[in-house]
Amino acid sequence: MQVKIIIPRLGSSDESNQVKILRWLKRKGERVEKGEPLLEVETDKVNVEIEAPEAGVVSEIYAEAGATASFNSVVALLQSE
Repeated sequence: MQVKIIIPRLGSSDESNQVKILRWLKRKGERVEKGEPLLEVETDKVNVEIEAPEAGVVSEIYAEAGATASFNSVVALLQSE
């Protein structure tokens, strides 16, 4: 089953509706456990690690490090087990 990795809203005080992807902690083809940090993003105020919602293998990455992404946008897919 494909699981979407979505940028969550990271606080009600965020003035921008976008984050910058600082780095991916897992690459395409790598396994990740549920709750394991998957990527790090930067908002106007803080840096936050986004955790994997399920265990699986990273099957697609749509936004590379350095790119910006909107809240609720899909930035990657996991193939869950």
